Amino acid sequence: MRRLITFLLCLLTLVATSAAHAQEFSRIHDHSVQPVLSQPLQWVSAAPTAAPSLPQAFVTSPATWGFLPYTEQTVLPTATGNDAWLKFTLAATAAPQSWVVRIPRVTIRKVSLYESHADGFLPAQAAGASIPHSAWVRNTRTPSFEVVTGNTDKTFYLRIEHYTPVTERPELSSQADFADGVTRVGTLLGLMFGKFGMLALACLVVFGVARKPVFLSLAAFVLALLLHFLVQLGYGGWRLWPNSANLNFAMNWTAPLLAMATGCWFFAQASYAKDISKATFGLLCFLAAGCLGLGVYRLAYAEQLPRDFLNAWASFVVVATVASLLWLGLRGMRTNLWLMGGLLPIAAAGGVSIARNLGWGGHVEFALATSVLASQIGLVWLFLALLWRSRTALLSSDLAIALNQADENTGLIRERVAQIRLPAMLTRADHLKLGCGVIMLRWQNYPQLKTTLNPNKLDVILKFLGQVLNRAVREVDTAAHWDDGQYILLIEGPIGRQALSSLATQILTSCMRASDSLAQANPLVLHIAIWHAAAAASKADEVTEALKTRLNQMSYGTKRAVQFVDVASSDIAAESNTEHIKRRNEVMAKIDAIEASPSVNAILMADRPRKR
Repeated sequence: MRRLITFLLCLLTLVATSAAHAQEFSRIHDHSVQPVLSQPLQWVSAAPTAAPSLPQAFVTSPATWGFLPYTEQTVLPTATGNDAWLKFTLAATAAPQSWVVRIPRVTIRKVSLYESHADGFLPAQAAGASIPHSAWVRNTRTPSFEVVTGNTDKTFYLRIEHYTPVTERPELSSQADFADGVTRVGTLLGLMFGKFGMLALACLVVFGVARKPVFLSLAAFVLALLLHFLVQLGYGGWRLWPNSANLNFAMNWTAPLLAMATGCWFFAQASYAKDISKATFGLLCFLAAGCLGLGVYRLAYAEQLPRDFLNAWASFVVVATVASLLWLGLRGMRTNLWLMGGLLPIAAAGGVSIARNLGWGGHVEFALATSVLASQIGLVWLFLALLWRSRTALLSSDLAIALNQADENTGLIRERVAQIRLPAMLTRADHLKLGCGVIMLRWQNYPQLKTTLNPNKLDVILKFLGQVLNRAVREVDTAAHWDDGQYILLIEGPIGRQALSSLATQILTSCMRASDSLAQANPLVLHIAIWHAAAAASKADEVTEALKTRLNQMSYGTKRAVQFVDVASSDIAAESNTEHIKRRNEVMAKIDAIEASPSVNAILMADRPRKR
């Protein structure tokens, strides 16, 4: 056991020692080819006052400065009045070779490359946030320089003026590897434009269809995050404002602040915080207003906001937003927990950005790509969650409207809806000179069945009657439950008296045949009164009063169960039960004979294919 522990300690010591003495440049790929270094990468901190003459002083008295090896654990300290200097020497080659030095950090103020000339070391190339991208030697998103080997060893110095601790080692790669890295950046940009653009367009389309403002808030959040990542990738200074170094520097924090402002406002709207908790809604609005105000102030006065304050504010916004949404979800609005599924990846991406600003992590390229993908996943999740919630709310709203307008037993429209539609139909018929119709039905034996039948059995009969009336009318017509045992049909014009009579007869016949399907003797005994539009305009009250009067007259006993209100009523002498049954059988026999006639069969069979 002691030998095993000793072996592990030696192995750890060997690994730590090798890492500490790794003084090569970083690589884009593990298999990337690098030039031979005569002297490894080293660094030192020096005051900026003597910067122009420092490279020559480094050469004349190197022991005075004490360059340190640049290892994987090296962190260039935050600038507090001093600059960081890097030194490396390329070995001589038989033929000149071109290499690219890349500083994988966007927030560096300025990087200058000093190269040996006849007059000494002079700044040959420069790049950074304080220099427009159009003035860079290589038009890339991060400071990159070209170095060429010669027939003798060549020493180069890099002066770095930076704001935050630099944890990444500079990269030294060939032109082919560097082009491959740029291609990866282009792929990431294309992915961002495609996914974020399509998502924003989808939000606008859904808003145009559903008219829900929350999708506008989500579209603004998507576009703000797109701007934030474009600035992080350097696309803002590369394409949007290539000649404005101040704007490029200011937008490094203005873009994420705008993204946080739109995000807080979106979650304030999507979480129903205003209805659940006024305090939480006020907190989210305060965060949105604070981020927007700081973003505008940062844009106007880029140098006056400390980075530590901005990092602390961003951390507070991320934590407060996640906590607010979690609190609202636990308070009873469970759909907010679904929104948490989209917020957490975006919050994690924000946490990675904050950690990178504090200099806590390396591998900036991988972290940035991961942040972009995580944010896209979170936004797609939020979009789908809002779609599902909107669909559920729409279905619930339609169901509530339908239940509010329909009778629960028959499925017909309620009386109040028919009272609204009847005057409108009469007005249209009068203006357009169309003959509309109104049919009122009275279920004669309904009071008796209501007291004698089982409620379940009565519900079956009511449902059957509702189905008969709904099948009889067209989509433009209205079948409504008018009163207890009374129903009304509003038949839109143009329609004639004969068609109205046929419709009433069809309903009467279907109800007469209900005895077999419902296993009940004469369950539906109906009296039907019909009103047809006359030349003169009529009011809704007059029409319904005329129909009710005729039904009242028919209730005393009549030989005709279907009557027009403008035709003299039949003899009101009460007929016996035997006469009623005899007349019913005669009507059913006539209907059966008509349906069985060859002419009717020829019409019904006309559309069917003939047998060969």
